Amino acid sequence: MLSRTAEGLFWMARYVERMDNVARLLDAGRRMDNLPHQGSTHQSEWISIVIASGASSTFPLPLEDSDRASVARHLIRDMENPSSIASCIEAARMNAKAIRNAITAELWEAINDTRIGLREQLMQENDKFSLSAFLDWVRERAGLTMGRIDSTLLRDDGYRFIELGKWFERADATARMLDVKYHVLLPKVTDVGGGIDYLQWVQILRAANSAMAFRHLYRRSVDPKGVVDLLVLNEKSPRSLITALTEIRIAFDKLADDVPLQRQMTERVARAEQKLRATSTDEIFETGLHDWLTAFITETNDTALAVSDAFGFGPEQVSVTAEASQ
Repeated sequence: MLSRTAEGLFWMARYVERMDNVARLLDAGRRMDNLPHQGSTHQSEWISIVIASGASSTFPLPLEDSDRASVARHLIRDMENPSSIASCIEAARMNAKAIRNAITAELWEAINDTRIGLREQLMQENDKFSLSAFLDWVRERAGLTMGRIDSTLLRDDGYRFIELGKWFERADATARMLDVKYHVLLPKVTDVGGGIDYLQWVQILRAANSAMAFRHLYRRSVDPKGVVDLLVLNEKSPRSLITALTEIRIAFDKLADDVPLQRQMTERVARAEQKLRATSTDEIFETGLHDWLTAFITETNDTALAVSDAFGFGPEQVSVTAEASQ
C-alpha cells in the first residue's frame, strides 16, 4: 500500500475518533458544571477540560478566565485549534477526499454529510443552540462513520491502518478523560470520598458512556479504583486502555512484514501491552493517577510518532483551513 494512502486512512480515523472524544470531554465538563459548586470549584471543571484536551497553548484566554462559553467555543468552532470539532471534521473530510479510491461511497457520504451538518448546526441562533443536543449529534455522527467503516470496508491493510489510527486516538483520549478528575478541585481535601467527589466520578463514567457497564461489572457504588480499573485495565470495556493497546497490537501483527523497523514497532507495542497487563490499580494509585496517566499519554504519543516513521508518513497533517470556505 502507498504510504500516502496509509497516512490518509490513519489520520482520517484519528480525526473521526477525536471529534467524538472532544465531544465526550465537553460533555464531562457540562455535567460537572451542573453539579453543586462551593468556593473555588466553580471554574475548575472548565480549566480541567482545556488542560485535558491539550488545548492550553491554543486557548485564547488565561486559563483562570475559562468558562462554559469560552471553552465550548474553542473546542467546537475554533479553526485555529487543530483539535476542535470543526477542525477534526474538516481534516477527516480532507483525508477522505485524498483517498477516495481507498474507501467506500457510503463512508465518504457519512463524512461529507457530517461536514454539511456541522455547518447547519453551528448556524443556529444562540437561543436555539443546545450544547447537550449538539454533543449528542457529534457522537451520533462519529458512531455512524465508524459503523460505515466496520460494515463496508474490506479487512485488508487499509482497514488495519484505520484501526491503528482509531485505537491510538482512543487510548490517548481515555487517559485524558480520566485525568480531568485530577484537575477538578474539591472544596477541601476532606471532601475526597464525599458526595461531590462521588458525583464527579459518576460524570466521568457517563461521559465515557460507561456508567451502566460499571454497574453491570462491579455491582457496587462508584469509587475511584473501580473507575480506573474499568477504563484502564478491564478488557471488557471498549474504551479501556488495555483494550486499545490490544487492538493496536493485533493490527500490527497483521501488518508486520520483513521491514526491521516495522517489526520493532510490533515488539514495542507488545511490550507496552504486557506491561499494562502486569499493572494493578493499587500500583497506579501508589504512583499517583495523574503522574501515571501523564506517563501513559507521553508513551502512547511517542509510539504513534514512531508508527509514522515506520510506515513512511509524517505526524503533521495538511492545514484544515484550505477548504473551510468551500
